[in-house]
Formats: sequence, C-alpha cells, structure tokens
Amino acid sequence: MDLDSRKPVILIVEDSAINSRFCESLLKKNGFDTEVCNDGESALEFLSKNSPDLILLDIIMPGIDGYQFSESIKANPRLKDTPVIFLSAMNDEDSIIKGFKSGGVDFITKPFRTQELLARTRTHVELKRAKEKLLQLATTDELTEIANRRYFMDRLKNEFDRAKRYESRYSLLMIDIDYFKSINDNHGHKGGDKVLQSAASVMKKSLRTSDVIGRVGGEEFSVILPETDIKAALFIAERLRKRVEETAVVHDEEQIFITVSIGVSQSLNGDQSVDDIYIRSDSAMYTAKKNGKNRVETN
Repeated sequence: MDLDSRKPVILIVEDSAINSRFCESLLKKNGFDTEVCNDGESALEFLSKNSPDLILLDIIMPGIDGYQFSESIKANPRLKDTPVIFLSAMNDEDSIIKGFKSGGVDFITKPFRTQELLARTRTHVELKRAKEKLLQLATTDELTEIANRRYFMDRLKNEFDRAKRYESRYSLLMIDIDYFKSINDNHGHKGGDKVLQSAASVMKKSLRTSDVIGRVGGEEFSVILPETDIKAALFIAERLRKRVEETAVVHDEEQIFITVSIGVSQSLNGDQSVDDIYIRSDSAMYTAKKNGKNRVETN
C-alpha cells in the first residue's frame, strides 16, 4: 500500500463474530492492523485511549447502535476527523442517508464483497492521511519541524483569549540566534540550516509539553508559556539559553557553537491584543542583543 511507514489501524465494531473475523483476517492479510469490539460500549472504551485511522461500524448492535456511536465520536474533537464506514445488511435509501447524517463517509452492504471492502477501506485511509499531511504542511515550518509563523500566531491568539476568559497568566519568549549572518557567511546556507534545526530541536526538548515553540522569522523563534508568570518564564528562558550555548552543531566535520538572545514578557490585564505582549517580548530581545547578546532580558 502507498501509505506512510506506520501501519494503518482499523477499528472493527461488529457484533457478529463471523463478520468481524472475516474483516479482521482480510485486513491483516493486506497490511492493516486491527482492533475488534463487539459492541459500542467497548469500542468507546478503546477510543478513550486510542485513535484509529478508520472505523468499520455495524449499525444494528446491542446497546448503542451505529448511528448513536458515530454521532458521539463526531462530537469528540480528537476523533471527529476519523472516517467511519457503516456496515449493514440494510441498503434502503433512508438508512444510507441517516448514516451519512450521523457522520459516516461511506456505506458497505452485507454480505461483504472482498475487493469492495478493501478498496473502500484503503481509499478512506489514504484520504485521511493526505489531509493530515496537508495540515502538517500548513502548520509546520518545513526546515525545523516546529510551528510556522501563521500557526504559532493562531496559538498565541488562542492563549490570549483563554487567559482573558479565565483571568490567568501566560508568558512569551522571543529568541534570536546571535551572529547568524556570520554563521551563514562562514559555513554557508547548509551550515546555517543545520544551526536552525539544532537550535529548534534543543529548545523543543527543553520545554514542557504544554509550551508551544514556533519559528517566526529567519533566525527568530518564539515560545508560548501557558500558566507561567514572569519569574518562572525567566527561569525557563535561562535554561534554554544555557542548553543552546552548551550544544555543538556539527557541520562538515566542524563544530559550530551558537548562542541566543532572549526577551521575556508576561501577559498584563491591560493587553488589548497579542500584539502587546509580542512587542514587549521583541523589545526585550533587542535589549538583550544590545547589552552584549547571549543573555535574557525582560520588559
């Protein structure tokens, strides 16, 4: 199959043991991993901890029927984009329309035709992965594999709104690689790219899972620190600065040592938009560069 290296996982929700065994055997022989649940309740339990690539869903089951099951997962933000293919002996127009209205993307009638089941499953998995790839390209900086500027600013706006709603605090770091033009001049653009990738990787590994790092300019990065006051933000910024300074970037058998200047600002009650904290952090970063680079300043 022309899919990525991870085997697609198909959740089969079917109360007939004969039908579920047929689907499971067929899919496993053709490169899929499967999980089988014989009712909606056990399937929802599986989904509470897992995210399959596609769900094959029987309509008539004990307890939660297929329509109700589909509606419940479409209401879950984590699962709403998971394609659902209904399996049913009913092929009347009303049943099919009801299936689509409840969130299904396709409808396969019983008894199954082997090649149809495989083709429809493969097509919808490939469509899902293509959408995921497009989303990744739209939100991720290709070189550093962290958030790109547009996506980062969307996340910053969300954090601004959340902080206003719950009267909470967050902080923002602006980070610039020192002497980056000299790095490009001395080591070429490939060396510069290697430095950007290394800096992004080191900083990302040094952050909490709740923090968001993005590349917002050529050699500029920014970090959103949710639920973080200025004291904690300064501690995190200093830790990032030290870890970058201690990391050697190897390029063409040479070691390149780099430093960063970091500006830090905390959200304020009077902030009218994300521009306010962004400008303060950016100003603090330029103060750090003016005061000798390789340092942390606040504003």
